[in-house]
Amino acid sequence: MSLHLARCCRMISVPVGRLAFPGLVGALVLAFSGGALAAGTDVPSAASILSHTPIWVWPLILYALLIGWKRTQARIVAPQRLFVMPALITGLALYNLASSGVSASGLLGFACGAVAGALAGIAVARRRPATMLADGRLALQGDWVPLALIAAIIVIRYAKGVALGVDPALAEVPGFVLASAFLSGFFAAMMIARTIGVLPSGFLRNEARRSDEVANSL
Repeated sequence: MSLHLARCCRMISVPVGRLAFPGLVGALVLAFSGGALAAGTDVPSAASILSHTPIWVWPLILYALLIGWKRTQARIVAPQRLFVMPALITGLALYNLASSGVSASGLLGFACGAVAGALAGIAVARRRPATMLADGRLALQGDWVPLALIAAIIVIRYAKGVALGVDPALAEVPGFVLASAFLSGFFAAMMIARTIGVLPSGFLRNEARRSDEVANSL
């Protein structure tokens, strides 16, 4: 069991480190770990899972919590900064899809998740649209959605690492692959759709027109 736990902790270390840059938060990890395990496998205790998690992960999670908390407050940012987190999360989702092996279950789950996530992101974005300032920056209202999304991503990713560390055969189970890909596609698409949705009306059209004018002047 110790060998399995050490393996699962190595699996979760990479995504945790990458996601900490834009900001993530880990919570309620153990609430998800048991349900994903295959029948008949020994479920490690909470103490075992926590003790085999690298110590350096926890400061990153605390840092992520701080970054996520700041997004719940009103702020003023440059438009391009809005796309940093969606780009990172989408890149991670595509990497996970490719690294787990392209399969019909994975592609179907990712596509369905992306559609559902896009619809959810558009619906959420309409609640708190950004305001364009005279200097070209955007005034954003505080929102708990980014923090909730990041928390869900890290929790599910952690749980997946634990489940696969305890029972590697899950990686070949179509239902597990389908659910994992669905969640990856859902979160990535929701983050992108929400980011685009909060932009002021006509923002992308104006940016495209401005780019054309710059290109024509060269």
